[in-house]
Amino acid sequence: MDKALKEKEQIRLTGFVAQEVEKSAKELGFNFSGIDAPKNQNDVYGLRYSEFVVPLVKAVQEQQAIIEKQQQQIDDLKKELEGMKAKLK
Repeated sequence: MDKALKEKEQIRLTGFVAQEVEKSAKELGFNFSGIDAPKNQNDVYGLRYSEFVVPLVKAVQEQQAIIEKQQQQIDDLKKELEGMKAKLK
């Protein structure tokens, strides 16, 4: 058992720190169901990564709407600029 634990500790994993996710969610007032907080002092934090999908999709949708609005503004400004250039010639 000790050997297996030591081998497991040698593996470098990537991911989020559950406490940081919990803190960010609280600061945003978001009740995030993907955090498994310890139930006692011997328990550990955990994250359910599948729960990240819906909020991330929503965030991407919101960003896409912003991008599209900004692109329309850029296109409008380009047309306006071209019109001004034409008048100056």
